[in-house]
Amino acid sequence: MKKIELKKILFCMIALWTFDLSAEENRLDQMISPVFHPVTFEDPRAISEARFLYVYHELDNDFVTEGGNAQVYALQLRYALTDKLSLIATKDGYVDFNPKANVPKNTGFADIEAGLKYTLFEDREKGYIVSSQLRYLIPIGEKEVFQGQGDGVIHPSFSGAVALCESSTITAGTGLRIPISDHDSSFWDVDVQLDYRIPVSEDIAIYPIVGASLIKVTSSGDRLGISDEGQDFFNFGATESAGKNIVTGIGGLRARISSNVDIGGSYQFPLDTSAGSKVINNRWLFDATYKF
Repeated sequence: MKKIELKKILFCMIALWTFDLSAEENRLDQMISPVFHPVTFEDPRAISEARFLYVYHELDNDFVTEGGNAQVYALQLRYALTDKLSLIATKDGYVDFNPKANVPKNTGFADIEAGLKYTLFEDREKGYIVSSQLRYLIPIGEKEVFQGQGDGVIHPSFSGAVALCESSTITAGTGLRIPISDHDSSFWDVDVQLDYRIPVSEDIAIYPIVGASLIKVTSSGDRLGISDEGQDFFNFGATESAGKNIVTGIGGLRARISSNVDIGGSYQFPLDTSAGSKVINNRWLFDATYKF
């Protein structure tokens, strides 16, 4: 092995251990957004963008619906008011709910969630950033697709990203979803994503992605007598869900096809199939982001 290759590997190992990050101009601009859990896992950067989403979520056969799927079509909006403060609208859209049994098939609009994001600290050259978010979910969706219930949810969260070596970034987020009504369940979310940048040209790059997620139900609701909760998008108010976990793994790919357009997709699958995790058999997510 060449001496220069040994030096590069050693540098990367030291960066991962000490977070002594590689210096590269505008390193934050080369980062990409999280490619899963778009309602809860927020990009820490202050950016202005429109993000179009399509989600195909397959329900496990052991879920109360005995399988089926839910499809979501949505548009997220973010607007940077300053270099640190942003308006964010992270949940809306149209839901096509197709259970196999026990629950009727329905379509309808989702709830709306919006709020503010503020950058706590960042270093654009070294490539690290941490931000906080505070959002409120407005329950104005349609009850036929398990929206529009309760009195809303307060959603404080944090997210951050760190550049590792020259081409790799780790992004992480955590937050609480705190319902105002006892009818809804409450959640603690933890998401982690690792990507690797493969440049194609000055403005074009491909990013293979792996990730993992934990959603823990911290307290149960009193609406439905089941043990499985609704992951990131639904809140069933499941009466037997307290303490249950939804643990998933993610593989995906994102492509920067121009200086202001990203497209991507991910496949999500359960890592734990114990009680409380039956809401997901698998999930496909596809998105296109336009930055302005």
